[in-house]
Amino acid sequence: MAVTVVVVAVAFTAGAAFASSCPKVIKEGREAAAKMKADDPKVKAAVAKLDEAQKLHDGGKHADSLKLANEAAADLKK
Repeated sequence: MAVTVVVVAVAFTAGAAFASSCPKVIKEGREAAAKMKADDPKVKAAVAKLDEAQKLHDGGKHADSLKLANEAAADLKK
């Protein structure tokens, strides 16, 4: 029983961490993109990923949102 409580607590804590990280990474990605040429296909693709990451975040899919936002940020650094 105690193990179950610990597992559930860890799961909720991890979810909260993802939830608060998504907006930060999305914001940083948008700021980076704003400093680049908006018509660059790489920038357009990254912004589209950031838009999708925001939708995932809004839908409560924080792990997926964070993954996609990090991909977009990495794409902008290439």
